[in-house]
Amino acid sequence: MNTFSGLLSSFVHQKDISVYPMTRYCGVDRTLMYKYLNGKDYPKEQAVVERMGDFMRLSPSEYEDLLTAWKIEKIGWKNWNSRRNVEDFLLNFPDVSRLSESLSLTGSGSGPATYPDCRALPTHTALNHVVSQIIVDELQKEDGRICLMLQPDYTYLFHLLTGLGEYDRQIPIRHIVCFENTSQPDRNSQDHNLLYLRKILPLYIRALDYSVFYYYDAVNAHFSNLNGLSCLILTSSCAVTCTSDYQTGILYGNPDVVQTLQSHFDSCQEKCSPLFSPIHSIRDTCETVLKFFPASDEYYSLQPEPCLIPFLTPDLVNRIVRTETPERSELLPMLNNFIRQLQQKISGGTCHMFHTSEGIRRFMKTGRIYEIPEELYQPFPPEDRKLLLYRLSQHISGRYSILRGPLENLPQNFHLWVSSANGYLMFTNRKKETIYLLFTESGLLTAFMDYLRNIDEKYLYTDEEARHFMDELLEAEIKS
Repeated sequence: MNTFSGLLSSFVHQKDISVYPMTRYCGVDRTLMYKYLNGKDYPKEQAVVERMGDFMRLSPSEYEDLLTAWKIEKIGWKNWNSRRNVEDFLLNFPDVSRLSESLSLTGSGSGPATYPDCRALPTHTALNHVVSQIIVDELQKEDGRICLMLQPDYTYLFHLLTGLGEYDRQIPIRHIVCFENTSQPDRNSQDHNLLYLRKILPLYIRALDYSVFYYYDAVNAHFSNLNGLSCLILTSSCAVTCTSDYQTGILYGNPDVVQTLQSHFDSCQEKCSPLFSPIHSIRDTCETVLKFFPASDEYYSLQPEPCLIPFLTPDLVNRIVRTETPERSELLPMLNNFIRQLQQKISGGTCHMFHTSEGIRRFMKTGRIYEIPEELYQPFPPEDRKLLLYRLSQHISGRYSILRGPLENLPQNFHLWVSSANGYLMFTNRKKETIYLLFTESGLLTAFMDYLRNIDEKYLYTDEEARHFMDELLEAEIKS
């Protein structure tokens, strides 16, 4: 990878640029410009780099290369690469509306399958065939189960598991994953932990009975061809061990062998930590989320729609919660207490909330807040939508920021809240259930916090632009 000075020097020579005119155009001292070219210094302001690009008439790709090299020089390659991986995760979050519906698994219908005591699976095709068969067979059992001790990079297997979400009956899936114990990315500059998180989220969105547990180790060292059959797929009646590249394996049907491997899996799971603590009900949400974020913490929120819950009032809650909601009289005080405490935490702590202009427009159009389960409330009427957005507009220059650029395209079911100690992902699964996945894994928290603390200014409306947008939106709605 070229350093900033090396790339700048290369462009100067390739394009036969005279240094002195460029120094005058950029407003930089000639001595300082030569320090930039010789790698003894670098511009402290992005505007200088932009003027360099303008003067040298760089192509869009050349300009991006120079700007990227400058950012790496300024913040260090490690920080730059971490933020790039987080952004890649955010922009590729699995949208529930885009998950494949095409996978269909059917059993043979000839009764329980029987498996040989031991059979070699010498090819990738043979391994895939057996894996698909044992999963289909397990799905037909009343006491079926699947246990996995492998990384979430077995694409064929995870497509099969995702397809299980189409069935009414689910079987429990327990999964042990190795998380990277170093912040150093692999040779492809990929953050393993973020990549694995992205791979397993579709199973939650598909509403599978899925639990994941993690431990720390050096992933490349632990899962390699030199470690032999390092991966395990286990059902109630058979087991498959295979290499970490999923090219060869062994099928075991001997009950004693299967039981031994099951005991080994159970023992390993006890030594691991659950990656997520799922919350499935509104009552659990009210009780748990508040404990998750102490009032004194600094925390960040990233979601398409603005966080409007702090602007709700008891009379508004009473109007929108459906009258047919079970135990409504008990639920209303709980919701109002939750909102009141959340308001106190937000006012007492340091919070930064990022949302999109499209999320605001969507709320104004639909009256829906995806943080509240859809079955719990009626859409906000137009006058209340305007009231909530007016209250929000008073905080634009403080706690709330509007996103632009690539982050404008966050899926509408994506919500991330994170502090230095805790975080949660909230989304809607295929059954339209609102799911909270609470996590405390330090590597993920550090990566998300670093990205949101240092979010690129080009991804944000200025305060003036944000206020102008809100004023125009509210004025248009008032006139209509």
